[in-house]
Amino acid sequence: MEYSGHDAGRLLERWKELASSGGWGTCLLAEAGEYPVFALQNKRSAAGETGGLYVSAGVHGDECAPPWALLQWAENLPSLFDEMPVVIIPCFNPVGLIENTRLNEEGLDLNRNFQNQNLPLIASWQSFLEEKQFMIAVNLHEDYDATGIYLYEISKDGSPGDRFLNSCQDLIPRETASSVDGSEFENGLLIHDDKAEDLRQIVEDDLGGGMPEAIYLYLNHARNSFTFETPSEMDMLRRIAAHQRFLEAVSEYLTKG
Repeated sequence: MEYSGHDAGRLLERWKELASSGGWGTCLLAEAGEYPVFALQNKRSAAGETGGLYVSAGVHGDECAPPWALLQWAENLPSLFDEMPVVIIPCFNPVGLIENTRLNEEGLDLNRNFQNQNLPLIASWQSFLEEKQFMIAVNLHEDYDATGIYLYEISKDGSPGDRFLNSCQDLIPRETASSVDGSEFENGLLIHDDKAEDLRQIVEDDLGGGMPEAIYLYLNHARNSFTFETPSEMDMLRRIAAHQRFLEAVSEYLTKG
């Protein structure tokens, strides 16, 4: 498969084809320029079942491997979608993807605005998720400055993050730096304290009050929240493969323990 990493139009068309052929329900969250931002959910999620999996990609437009990896993973793993509730946000920021920029069409970093109901996209996303609860939420990202893969983990159910990183470190080695963006990592893994008051303090003290998707999901909709990062300067096909492998490991954990 060939990828034009920033072809949001083709990406979204492929997702629409998959939704139609796979019986997914779609919900238009907002329009970003001429492009739709939509959520997909399988029948179990639409029926109100709890647990299962939430996955999103494309929050930052200059991180182009995750949306394509998510698409290919979804195309190749249909059995999971019959076994548990699944929600997918294929591309949060299609204009940013086209323009190869972190920010959206309004010049905002969405990953510091998931608390901001003044943004129609975020208000619609919050409304869509209102009654939903997941076992695991995954946010797929990339890092321009990284040299390896790394993972932020917030978990009520032990710490499977090391297992998830093990699944793809043969494709891209783990990040060796002990500090990333001011946060202390150990062998590519940062396990956040799962106490709500501590997470809210991180948002206030370290992020200027801007709420990342991962923390919002953990506080409101998920027992476990993971943000997986690949180095965006590495070969794109290898990055796509690493994101797929990560999602496969999460799927195996959910279905087999």
